[in-house]
Amino acid sequence: MKDIGGYFELETGKVGFEYHPTPYRLKSGRSALHLILNSIKPNLVYVPYYTCDSLLEPFNVCGCNYRFYNFNEQLEPASLPELVDGEYFLYINYFGLKDAFTEALSKKYKDKLIVDATQAFFMKGNRVSWLFNSCRKFFGVPDGAYVYPPSGLTLPLQQQRNEQYITSHLTKRLSGQTKEGYTDFQTNEEMMNCDIIGMSEFTKQILSEVDNSFVMSRRLANYNLLNNKLQHLNKLDLPEPAGMTPMMYPFLPDYKISKETLALNHIFIPTFWQEVLSRTQTGYDFEKSLAANLLPLPIDHRYTTEDMELLVSLVTKMQE
Repeated sequence: MKDIGGYFELETGKVGFEYHPTPYRLKSGRSALHLILNSIKPNLVYVPYYTCDSLLEPFNVCGCNYRFYNFNEQLEPASLPELVDGEYFLYINYFGLKDAFTEALSKKYKDKLIVDATQAFFMKGNRVSWLFNSCRKFFGVPDGAYVYPPSGLTLPLQQQRNEQYITSHLTKRLSGQTKEGYTDFQTNEEMMNCDIIGMSEFTKQILSEVDNSFVMSRRLANYNLLNNKLQHLNKLDLPEPAGMTPMMYPFLPDYKISKETLALNHIFIPTFWQEVLSRTQTGYDFEKSLAANLLPLPIDHRYTTEDMELLVSLVTKMQE
């Protein structure tokens, strides 16, 4: 049986085209954000409460202050602050579905906006605001991220290439050894800290061989299939993904779905993000509810219509 969800296997293909034109290639999303923070030297950055501790690592390393904000059921800030000198606003393009809202924020905050596109790999910088992404969340590569600065700003090019990574989890997943490779996957994730180091040559080469048009169309088709089948059960009001390439299908049902049962059926669903539940701040009940109950269903280019139909069948059966 095919394993659905979980980490990626080694990416293969023969295309010879790199999607992102920016010269700023970093080791990880965290290192990309670290580079941005070093460049802007902010007094304060507003950061969404619904995020992982990995995003906060660069702030802690460089000693930058941040302040949490909460959002609503549309995954948009409940209110927008008026920034003063030295303040910036960071927004995550959640699940690659918030392109339009991100552009609206860019018009408001301009170069004071930092777009976290780690869940929206195919979103490019608009030369107005800062933007960074992450390759590992979309492809079977061991490292990698891209940075887009606002127009007129230049960043130091990273001469040192990342050499601290492993690929055994990618090859094991490629050969069907998903569970056997998971420990290696975790080991590689621990290597992806926020050190400001360039993307590995390995990842650069692999990404140049990806058929991006196929990836984008397959993801969109799989997302639309799940949305058509599950929208009536989903408590989230999701936008139409026209012109976007979603990362996953965020499913928030009003009934309990066991991830353990799904795993027994070779479907692996991540949690975004467990650490949200352990934070002690009050007033973020919706974000904590998402962390506890949201099911980010896989829709990526590895999976066919038949795979998505199987996924729908399993999650709807649990309603009974």
